Amino acid sequence: MDSIDIQIINNIEKEGRISHEELSKRLNLSRPAIHNRVNKLEEQGIITGYRATIDWIKLGYVTNALVSLRVRTSNYDNMLMKLKGMKIPNLVIEECHIVTGTWCIVMKIRCTTPFELKVLQDELYKIDGVRESSTSLILSSLYEQNEDK
Repeated sequence: MDSIDIQIINNIEKEGRISHEELSKRLNLSRPAIHNRVNKLEEQGIITGYRATIDWIKLGYVTNALVSLRVRTSNYDNMLMKLKGMKIPNLVIEECHIVTGTWCIVMKIRCTTPFELKVLQDELYKIDGVRESSTSLILSSLYEQNEDK
């Protein structure tokens, strides 16, 4: 991997739908050279996929929160599968992380109203091993994923 590969990765991370033609212009390389490099990055598992950036507010998901959990479990994979399996209308668990420190799990939540957060809390305490939770509403963000940082 060299600096050109890093530039390709940075461009694709910011603009998943960028064409090989545009990459070739930006990096002053031929389109076939870009194509070969992107294919190699995909084959090596460095580029694992392409995704869309969603304007959640336009979809009505205007309430965002971080939910921290204190759990008691010997099987975090099982705990994460239970969290992933929760189905709450108008609520998306966008991220879920096992972390160090006071809390064991931190989730980023998007929902249409704070009511869904109450439903989430009720569902969380039905899961064996969940001991405590703390919810913090996100008022604003410095940046969102896939925006210029």
